[in-house]
Amino acid sequence: MNSGSAAGRSLNGYALARVGLGAVLAACLAVLLLAPDQGPPVPDPAAAARVIADRFSPHELDRAGDYRSWGRLIGLASLVVQFATLAFLAFWRGAPMRRLLGWLGRRPLPGALAAGALVSLVLALTGLPFDIAAWQLGRDYGLVNQALGERLLDWLLATVVTAIPAALGGLLAMALWRRLKGRFWIAASVLVAIWAVITVWLWPVVISPLFNDFDPLPDGPARTGVLRLADRAGVEVGEVYEVDASRRSSTLNAYVNGIGSTKQVVIYDNAIRTLNRGEFTALVGHELGHVKAADLRRGLLFALLVIPLGVLFVQLATAAALRRNGDDPHSPALIPVIALWMALAVFALQIPGNALSRQVEAKADRYSIALTGDPQGLVDLQVRLAKANLSDVDPPAFWQFMFGTHPSTFDRIAIAEGAKGGSRDEG
Repeated sequence: MNSGSAAGRSLNGYALARVGLGAVLAACLAVLLLAPDQGPPVPDPAAAARVIADRFSPHELDRAGDYRSWGRLIGLASLVVQFATLAFLAFWRGAPMRRLLGWLGRRPLPGALAAGALVSLVLALTGLPFDIAAWQLGRDYGLVNQALGERLLDWLLATVVTAIPAALGGLLAMALWRRLKGRFWIAASVLVAIWAVITVWLWPVVISPLFNDFDPLPDGPARTGVLRLADRAGVEVGEVYEVDASRRSSTLNAYVNGIGSTKQVVIYDNAIRTLNRGEFTALVGHELGHVKAADLRRGLLFALLVIPLGVLFVQLATAAALRRNGDDPHSPALIPVIALWMALAVFALQIPGNALSRQVEAKADRYSIALTGDPQGLVDLQVRLAKANLSDVDPPAFWQFMFGTHPSTFDRIAIAEGAKGGSRDEG
């Protein structure tokens, strides 16, 4: 009997490892299939090194390096605590937890709804010290101008916004687990995919306005420049918005958001006020490159390709953990366990996803150069962004591999310098 149980656990472990590895391999294959062709120019690292040496003082590089080093430490500590918290909730079965799960299990579906909200709330509370630490770090280095009270109000609003889908997710997970058993992953994959599409579609018009004011970019040189570039690119940008980012931070940025009727280009008010014409044109050209290439759809397609095996991994890992705990799989004990494995799956699959993101961003830089014909504008933009945002111009390779969603400042300058070198060669 014991020997058979051990063999069953070993078999389940092998199946879990195979599915987990398969999910990662599927994500890597998706990156290969979806990565855009970069084309010219060939990056010029030597020229990029000269730009950084000429335009950044040692003090600026050291200050940005210190800021980002502390930021990485806070981020890593926050990540460790998040997973430790989830593991504690998933596996600790002391008397208080047994009593709570027993009480929630009296009505399993409402109990799962409450469990989802509780897990989300506990994660928010354990993450609050790191959120405050990041806020204080930004204040110390002059990037953050938001008062602590306003920051805490933002945290509270984000906690509520996160808890609502977490509660609904707990309810749906319980319902599907009880009804479908081994086929849970099929229906769950469909629901996760639908949720991903709905999130990208509705986030710009439902969630983002809760935290910032978005106003259509008023008539003037900035709007004229955006529309002129969009016309040259032959893309429909939807609406162009200015967001009041300056009430929280002095950082500069812009982004594309939404799909279909919610598609929009959003530009920080800081960027509109401080960037010169060449820098602003390079920034807009980059964002139009995302619109031209339908990069949000590319990201959604990546998610759709990796979700099924990822959810199957979550199902197998959850079932194994429930057996280990001796939990009733039809009780709300399911929710913290499934939350742990879902977080681990997302973390692992985001690594190849970030690799795809870096290639997409590099392609948008190349598109900006081709659209504007001004590689120096992109160089100036990257220098300005790095200084304003205290970016680490050449972050540690391992950190960039794991968490970098954009090419480094060094790599982006190298792309632009390569275009300048190509122009000289043609001349």
